[in-house]
Amino acid sequence: MEQLNWFVSILKVNFNVNAHLKEVSYESTELHLDEIDESLVPQELIKNMPETLIFETMVFYDNEGTEWLGAVALHPDTKESCLQVVLKDGEPVLRKLVEKENDK
Repeated sequence: MEQLNWFVSILKVNFNVNAHLKEVSYESTELHLDEIDESLVPQELIKNMPETLIFETMVFYDNEGTEWLGAVALHPDTKESCLQVVLKDGEPVLRKLVEKENDK
């Protein structure tokens, strides 16, 4: 639920798009780094990541038919967020590494 709340919040705050939790599709997938599409996540962002990541992926269609896709990559062992991505109609509009609490 944390990732869904993040996605709804980021759409509102960063893009002025109103989404409700019940309108967001959601799935989870584990991917090896070599399976991640570089157009989604450039190699330089994942070069120091574990060999696999769990992607929590969310999709929302706004009133104009725009597809918003959010993805949060989680460490497979700790389940800590490592990376956040938002695509608008397939184009990246946000890519952000997530700092660990002890890195701040």
